[in-house]
Amino acid sequence: MQRFIVFEGIDASGKETQAKLLSSFFTKKGFEVLLTHEPIYEEPIGKVIKSNLEKKISLSSETVAMLYAADRYEHYLKIKKALEENKIVISDRYKYSNMAYQGANGVDPKWIEEIEKFSLDPDIVFYIRVKPESTMKRRKEKDLYEENLEFQKKVFDIYEELSKKYKFIAIDGEKSIEEIHRDIINYF
Repeated sequence: MQRFIVFEGIDASGKETQAKLLSSFFTKKGFEVLLTHEPIYEEPIGKVIKSNLEKKISLSSETVAMLYAADRYEHYLKIKKALEENKIVISDRYKYSNMAYQGANGVDPKWIEEIEKFSLDPDIVFYIRVKPESTMKRRKEKDLYEENLEFQKKVFDIYEELSKKYKFIAIDGEKSIEEIHRDIINYF
């Protein structure tokens, strides 16, 4: 079974938690799973992205969008290999995050779609839908994007549009972790 599963949503919506739970679910059923995330902070491009998020450097939104796309290509090579090995791939974030976050930073959405057009489309995207006001209470330490409620509202609005355009499966992220997980595994 080849499956490429992506979790999307605003910061602190619970994507990472749900990706880990789904990975565990499939592993217990005997499947090999590659659990991954974007950006890949341990790699050279990811390190530059992280420096920007931590406000150690300041880059234009277009440059950041291109860095995320470049990071994604490196990520794609790992995803492709895992899929060829018949593993299930579960990713915390993917190209839609670039569309949402850099779109909220004022980058032309058509331009972002253009630089992302060669990215592999996932089989299924779970959009963990949580209001920005809720997520602001979830994290104490916040990065460049997480600290700004108005920015998170813009990102949320873009995710709402992306969800319709790309037919994401919207999951109510305001529920308990266990309820969200049950909602997700109903699709498998």
